[in-house]
Amino acid sequence: MIKLTDIDKFYNTGDEKFQALKSINITIDKGEFLAIMGPSGSGKSTLMKILGLLDKKFDGSYTFLDKEIATFSDDELSRFRNEKIGFIFQDFNLIKRLSIKENIEIPMLYRGHRIKETKSRVKELLKKVNLESKINKYPTELSGGQQQRVSIARALVNNPEIIIADEPTGALDSHTSKEIMDIFKELNKEGITIILITHDINVARKANRVMTIFDGELKEGEF
Repeated sequence: MIKLTDIDKFYNTGDEKFQALKSINITIDKGEFLAIMGPSGSGKSTLMKILGLLDKKFDGSYTFLDKEIATFSDDELSRFRNEKIGFIFQDFNLIKRLSIKENIEIPMLYRGHRIKETKSRVKELLKKVNLESKINKYPTELSGGQQQRVSIARALVNNPEIIIADEPTGALDSHTSKEIMDIFKELNKEGITIILITHDINVARKANRVMTIFDGELKEGEF
């Protein structure tokens, strides 16, 4: 499904180049639940951006569903990303001035659906994450765990093949973290590929496969 071959990523820092990723090689099969674990500054966020088609400025080869990412225009990449990948972030990335319903339907509207077409899908997803009664609430009226469940619903709205979750439990207590991880497990059982980026070994161990990144180098297994 995903194959990265000899991926190097450099950043210019003044007169010098900093290498954030070093010869990354990874294959991710459809239906996997993969955790990529590493400390701050290890390169995991850089790798997440590449995996999530948010950055195509790198050396090496990236194929996604047998398509070479380097051949995509920016518009094609954006469309492909919106169709195939759902994102979940540590800080939820919800728009505070919009209701829960409005936050969830944004990706559908981006793809050209009419608002009346989004209504049933939003209700379906809120039921999936046990938040049906919060449809007209605003993010500031919800707990952190509830906001993360809204962001999961939003990530699912276009039926993505992959969910990329960047430190999804980082702002949550242990009990709420377990609830969120249980949702990921259920989604994975339904066939969605999960890529989890985390610094927490206890969270990483909930996945079916763990890889570790340190100083830009990716290896199988824990530290």
